[in-house]
Amino acid sequence: MVTIFIATFALVFLRAMQQQHVIGGHYIAAALTPFAIACAEVASVLYVVSIGWTAVPFVGAGGALGVTLAMFVYRRKKK
Repeated sequence: MVTIFIATFALVFLRAMQQQHVIGGHYIAAALTPFAIACAEVASVLYVVSIGWTAVPFVGAGGALGVTLAMFVYRRKKK
């Protein structure tokens, strides 16, 4: 279950960072991030298919922590 948590954490973190890159006009980062997002998304889907409904709490927790950390990291990076 740790693997689905990590995969979802990475997926949501990367999506949130991608949004910040686009909003901020960071073209290179915005162009490169989708490749990492693709890896995390494929891993998340494969783990969810393998694990099933019991993955829901881990997916939710990974997503919540991933988006929160992305917000923190991006704002910290701007200072």
